[in-house]
Parts: sequence; C-alpha cells; structure tokens
Amino acid sequence: MPMGQNTTAFNSDELITSYIDNQISDPELIKQVEEMISSDAKINMKYRTELLTKQLLSARLKNAELPNDTYIRVTSSISSLIISQKQRYMPQYNNTEYRKNYWVTLLTTPLRIGSLPVPRYAFAVVVMFVIAGSFFVFSSKDSKVKNPYVLAGTEKSIMVQAVNSFHQFLSGDQKVKYPSSNAAEIEKYVKDNCNFQAFVPKIDNYDLKGCLTNDYNGRKLAHLIYVSGDDMIYIYQTTVDAVTKQDLDLPQQVHDEILKAKFYMCDGVDDNNCTMTLWFKDNIVCASMTTMPKQKMQSTFTSFIK
Repeated sequence: MPMGQNTTAFNSDELITSYIDNQISDPELIKQVEEMISSDAKINMKYRTELLTKQLLSARLKNAELPNDTYIRVTSSISSLIISQKQRYMPQYNNTEYRKNYWVTLLTTPLRIGSLPVPRYAFAVVVMFVIAGSFFVFSSKDSKVKNPYVLAGTEKSIMVQAVNSFHQFLSGDQKVKYPSSNAAEIEKYVKDNCNFQAFVPKIDNYDLKGCLTNDYNGRKLAHLIYVSGDDMIYIYQTTVDAVTKQDLDLPQQVHDEILKAKFYMCDGVDDNNCTMTLWFKDNIVCASMTTMPKQKMQSTFTSFIK
C-alpha cells in the first residue's frame, strides 16, 4: 500500500523515520512522537537502531542525487501519512491494550518479498544481524569511535556537541571570542553572557587561553580552552537543568556514573582516541575533551577538580 493512503494500523515505523529525517513540521506531532519514544521501550529501540544505522551509513556512503520529482512524491506521501495517522490513530495509541495488539499484529503479519511471505519477526532478526555486521565492519575498518553514547547520540547530546566543538577548535574553524588568561575575567564574561557561574579551574602546566559562549535550543553554553604546547584541554559547560528539562541530552548511565564516582571518563570518542570527562560542579554540567591519553587525563583531572 502506498505511503499516502490510509492504513489500518498506527504505523510507527514511518513516523519514526520521518522524525529522524526532520520531515515532521507539526510541533504537536513532534512532541507526541518524542513521548512515544520515551515511554515505549520497543519504539525507543526502533528509534535508536534506525538512528544509529543512519548515522553510520551517512558518515561512510557518498550522497546520491535524488530526482526532484521523486523527492516531491516522497515528501508529499510522508505529509499525507502524518496527517492521516495523526487524525485517525494517535489518540488510540495511548491505550495500553491497543499498543499490545498493534505489536502482536505487526510481528505476526508476514511481509512479502517477491512472492514469498516472510514473518516480520524473522525479517527483524535478519535486519538486526545486518545492522550488527555493518556496525562491526564500519567500526573495525573505517572508524575508531568505540563509545556507544557518542555513536548513538543525536545533535542534542552534550557528549556529541563536546566532541564536535573540540574538533572545531583543534582545526581552527572555531576560535575563542574572549581571549584571556585571567580566570576571574572569564567567570565574569560567562556570567554576563550565560547567566551562570562558570567553573574555571587552574590546570597545572596548561595556560588558559579564553572562552567562547553561544546557545543551543535556548540554552546558554560556555566553551573554555587551555593549551600546553600542542596539547589542548577543552571544557564545555551548561546548566544541569538543561538536561532535566530535556533541552540537551545526557545518557542516564553516564549521569548515574557521575553521581556514583563523581565523574565519567572514557576514551574512544573519536578517531584520534581522545579522552572525554564529564562531571557536575554545583548546578553546572561540564564535559571536557583532550588530546592526552585517558590515564594521564585522570591524573590531571583529579589535580584540579575539588
């Protein structure tokens, strides 16, 4: 059945795909889809699996030129599907019994590949093996990124933003807007521009070079740079309530590890095996990136965190 026609069941797959591809323009529907993702474990897994697959493939496959008439037909079909599904099935999805029956029907109704009917659950198992195999091949051959939270993170992820911003500073594409080696001056600059008290530590053998501030999703961000020779320590900072109010993402496992061990540290967050550290300081969440190895960063970090 073409995507533009009405379906007889709430088709979450198309909505999740449209959500990941930023094809949904209705703020109300976006909110409803996000609630589905956060409240339903199976839909959450579908979302994360599809998102991870797209990120892996888009990072490694060349773009193909899509004919304009095909693009128009596809986007029109998506829009029709979204409107029809929103009007017809979204209220029903809040019913627990309906969700149960939907998943039973979805998994037991066979797909047709050519003339051969294939159970959906069997097809899903094959897809998962393909995804796992692709992930293994891509990770082992093309990428050294091993941290699962960075791999699966969206643009709202504090960890992903820290990695990306760090590399922009490393490459010179991004520079500090307020150059200063004076911690008090940096604190005042962040306070004036971000309305929170920045954490500006003194790091042995590293010189404070300055700060940059910006905002994302209505949240103020501060970026501090320290340099020692060719090595750099970058510190990303924002308020903790940006996470609790879901304007920014921090994986729950990472959050729990910070509360338990006072910080979360890992390497394997990029192709250069740089080290990331996350911690809380009063009402601030900090994420640092550095070119130094994890073992050395652990000693450095424990020397300036109080």
